[in-house]
Amino acid sequence: MQNRKFLIPILAVLLVGMAVPMSVQRAHGDDTNETLNITGLVARGSYDSYLGNTVDAIQAGNTMTFNVIFTANTYVYQRNLTMGVKFDWMTNYQNTTSDTAVYAGQTLTVSLPYTIPALAGQYSALNLQTHTWTLELWDMAQGATWSANTYCYDYNYAPPSVQPACRSFTSNSYPYHSLAVYSSAQSNSYNTKLQASAIITSLNNALGSTVSPAPGTSSALASLAQANTQMSLANNAYSLGDFSTAQTDYQNALNDANAAQSSLATIGGGTDTATFTSIWLDSVAILLGGIGAILVGFAGFKYLRGKTRALPSYTTTSTPKA
Repeated sequence: MQNRKFLIPILAVLLVGMAVPMSVQRAHGDDTNETLNITGLVARGSYDSYLGNTVDAIQAGNTMTFNVIFTANTYVYQRNLTMGVKFDWMTNYQNTTSDTAVYAGQTLTVSLPYTIPALAGQYSALNLQTHTWTLELWDMAQGATWSANTYCYDYNYAPPSVQPACRSFTSNSYPYHSLAVYSSAQSNSYNTKLQASAIITSLNNALGSTVSPAPGTSSALASLAQANTQMSLANNAYSLGDFSTAQTDYQNALNDANAAQSSLATIGGGTDTATFTSIWLDSVAILLGGIGAILVGFAGFKYLRGKTRALPSYTTTSTPKA
């Protein structure tokens, strides 16, 4: 029994020792790190109520550029990098026009621009669903080629057998998202909504923080209420796919929010000046009335004190001197 007690912990340690090396990811055969950055997007990681998904969005006709920052390891040989991207509406990859030479220890960026098709012809409905993309970065012998049917894998071999090696990035992997291709109305809606929401939220917090409206804010409150209404109408229209109406309503919401903000820059906002003046005069009258009451009180006290001194029974009490 005593031997078994010692045997169990020893077996546990051995199992942990076997499991840890298996969970450690092997290094790539030709680099120590690669990082992908994407430029040209309208939105990144934004929820789209029509598509019902969190998306990275770009406007149709704009250029989406993939930039991979590549750091070579210390193996001394020439790496020849080519890169290609394939969206779900394509059958083949669009590749860089030439390979890029990288040597041991170097860090450089490989870029690949791709122009998103305009919403016309066979691409007219690209904005009505989400899309996926796959980006592959290849290290191959100079002048070698690859295609959609070439298996992308890094075998982690040492020189002289490193090449070919491939790394893959996809829209389904963190921190990327499915791609939304926006029409101009969708792009304008997104940008206008951002501006309007920022102003409306700020005004809601400021003007909604008191129980009763502050003097001179009725014009701002009216414009803010209208902005909130237009924002609700815009959100509903967008979620139903009526992007043109949504664009108009978002712009109206922004205009009303700006009007509310501008009215607060004056004393009471245009027509509210008279209201503000009236409230101010009433407040001054109340204040003066209060001061008058205090003065009357003092006068009454002085009068009563004098009457008391005149009474026959009144005697003064003197304080003895030290």
